[in-house]
Amino acid sequence: MKLQRMVNQAGYLMMALTLSFSSVAEWVVEEGYVRKPIPGRSMTAAFMDLRNVSDTDSTLISAKLEGAKSVEIHTHSHVDGMMRMRQLHELTIKAGETMSFEPGGLHLMIFGIKALPESPELTLCDKNQVCSTHILTTRSLVKK
Repeated sequence: MKLQRMVNQAGYLMMALTLSFSSVAEWVVEEGYVRKPIPGRSMTAAFMDLRNVSDTDSTLISAKLEGAKSVEIHTHSHVDGMMRMRQLHELTIKAGETMSFEPGGLHLMIFGIKALPESPELTLCDKNQVCSTHILTTRSLVKK
C-alpha cells in the first residue's frame, strides 16, 4: 500500500512537471538594451526584438527590470499630427513571430529608477504568470 502511494505521488509529480514545462513562455530577446536615464530623471525606455519561439501564441502582460520600480508596455501613435504614447496592458506575439520594440514605436517604459546596473535583468511574464529572465545592456543617449 505504501509503495502504491509513492508510485502515485511520483506519477503526479511527473505530470505536473510536464504540464509546467509545456506552458513556459518561450521568448528570445535579441539586441535588448535600456537607455541610460537623462541625469536627474528616474525614467527611461527599453528596446529589443522579442521573438516567440514556441508553436503557440503567447501574451506578454507584465515586465520587471532590475533597479526600477515599474515597467509598462507602451506604444506610440501619430494622431492629427501629434505623437501620443499609450500603455498596453497585454501584447500577444504569435507563434514564430518577432515584435520589435524600438524608439518611436513599441517599447518598454521604465519608471522609478534608483540605480541601473550595466547589465540589468529583465523579467517578462505571460498571461499564465510564467516568467522568463533576460539580460539587457545599457546605452547612453549621448554618442561618444
